[in-house]
Amino acid sequence: MSRLLRMFPALEYRNFRFFIIGQTISTLGQWMKRLALSWLVFRLTDSAFLLGIIEFVSIAPVLFLGLFAGTWLERHDLRKSYACAEMICMALSAVFSFVTLTDTATYPLLVALSLVFGLVTVFDMTARQTAVSVMVDDRSAIKSAIALNSMQFNMSKLVGPAVAGMLVYAFGEGICFLISTVTYLPLIYFLVFRMRFREASRPARKSAGMLEGMAEGIRYVKSRFYLRRCMQILFCFCVLSLSYTVLLPMFAANVLNGGSRTLGLLLGAVGIGAFLGGVVVSASYSLEKIPRNVFITSALTAAGMILFSMSDSMALSLPAVALIGFGVIATTIGINTLCQSTADESHRSRVVGIYIMLNMGIGPFGGLFFGGMADLIGAPATMTVSAACLLGIILYFLRDLGRISADLNSILMPRKEAD
Repeated sequence: MSRLLRMFPALEYRNFRFFIIGQTISTLGQWMKRLALSWLVFRLTDSAFLLGIIEFVSIAPVLFLGLFAGTWLERHDLRKSYACAEMICMALSAVFSFVTLTDTATYPLLVALSLVFGLVTVFDMTARQTAVSVMVDDRSAIKSAIALNSMQFNMSKLVGPAVAGMLVYAFGEGICFLISTVTYLPLIYFLVFRMRFREASRPARKSAGMLEGMAEGIRYVKSRFYLRRCMQILFCFCVLSLSYTVLLPMFAANVLNGGSRTLGLLLGAVGIGAFLGGVVVSASYSLEKIPRNVFITSALTAAGMILFSMSDSMALSLPAVALIGFGVIATTIGINTLCQSTADESHRSRVVGIYIMLNMGIGPFGGLFFGGMADLIGAPATMTVSAACLLGIILYFLRDLGRISADLNSILMPRKEAD
């Protein structure tokens, strides 16, 4: 136990222990819902492009409202806002269950429900990411809290799709939506009855209006070169790499000649790689090394995409998507850790909001574009193109690595001396 606490000091905090238990159960249900929805849409439409639209409307609101959500949360009770968002998500999941189990689900209805779910998810994700750093007092524990949050997310990503694939095969998609609805209850209970958040010092909450607060958050990121470049890298990375989520059902059905169980295995392999990525980040990353490691893990993601696009067998496809999962999570956790560990507390929710806008809100645009391309030229060729573009972007930004590191060190050194 003591060794575990040394590796993950965030577990010493009572609030965080409640959070990680409840969030793990909730996220498990969300991944089951996600696979069920993907397979339901693909079964109804047989189109990667139309599936891309579902992905777009369910996540794209983050792009337009992420900064707004971060600014809004700095002005309201974070715990209560988080709990309300979880309750609304549970209600929407119940609606998904009803329309699927009663066989009244249609593509337009699924698009509408996904859009509403996406609007609520903006506040849910921003509150969750901000809460991670609020629940721990020690700056050195923030990294382990972020990594553990990502690890539970990806452990759920490993187990959830695999279980959902078998349940969809045996009982249909509706049972997965129903289970997802129930899994929200533990976290809601913890948030309402067992957890209390410390109140952060947030002068922007009283000193500026919403629009001015949002503009100030953007100025804050632009004023720090390392943050600005990391956000630009994250933007390009998410557009080009996260399209794999839209292409996986097409690979499972048309390239690997499988079904929902094959898709579950692929997503499970992604989860294994992502879990290992979270472990590596938590155990070995220091803030000074994050910029260099981001370039390395981005390149590994592109390599995994190229290998996967060349494969027509599960023996090669599973390790390839595991490498993709490793690279994606190690890259995004690295940037997330950098944002939350170095941002001033008075700006943290807004910086997190911008991070979520790029990490979760940009991906659907890439998915929409590459989903349409896959319908025209096939999934393997599409993934090859996106991987080649990603490698080009990595090489372009690599020239700024020295300046990024120097600017980051100029922020970290005074804090080390103060500690």
